[in-house]
Amino acid sequence: MFKLKKQPQFMFILCFILSPLLAYAASLGDHFDGPGLKNPNWKWQSEPKKWDVGKTTKGWLHIVPELNQNLWASDTSIRLYQETSDDFDVETHVVMDYKTGCIVSGIVAKGPKEDNWTTLKFWGRAGDAILQWQHKQQEIVANVPGSSQPAGRVEVFLRMVRKGDTYEGYWKKAEKDSWTKITPDANRKFTMPLELGIYAGICTGAGEATVEYEYFNDLINPFTAVSPSAKLAATWGKIKGR
Repeated sequence: MFKLKKQPQFMFILCFILSPLLAYAASLGDHFDGPGLKNPNWKWQSEPKKWDVGKTTKGWLHIVPELNQNLWASDTSIRLYQETSDDFDVETHVVMDYKTGCIVSGIVAKGPKEDNWTTLKFWGRAGDAILQWQHKQQEIVANVPGSSQPAGRVEVFLRMVRKGDTYEGYWKKAEKDSWTKITPDANRKFTMPLELGIYAGICTGAGEATVEYEYFNDLINPFTAVSPSAKLAATWGKIKGR
């Protein structure tokens, strides 16, 4: 009869197969280093016709948003998300470059069964771009103080933290800046699992824009970009060399 305890090499290999898979499962992050999305848990809602990772801009997820896509009365956005039932602490850096009267991006946690969400929405409009804290058709903070930037090429750093049914929002304009907390906190009870991620869209029927995300960092479970196959190959090579 086959007994695992008599197969130390088998157990060693099995551990190295499982450990990176578990690391992927635990982390919500992705460095967007290219050539594609590295975290296998990503899913698209309305995958854009034009997008790439690291091709247009090295080290960035590049999205060309389409017309009539928004996250307000309904969710018609381009949305890249992962499912989670856990508390989280995630951050991203987004740059929008637009020639339109309405462009959106940001971090969103959505309860699909409720068809509702909480979002840090970076909204570009004709005169300027501002940061908002919203639920579905509900403003928590309509215009985050100090967040306004002239329309055109605009950027912001965003961070969202979930603690049970409470959601905390943070933002800053530059990487070297300290996080500024957005008050009040948002409170929303969702049926698990949540769909957590980032999004893009042109809110009107005309215009052109690009939206780029530099990373999606999981501050609780940092992401490792080492793939299971690469790690297994390296490990197997070491074993064979003994």
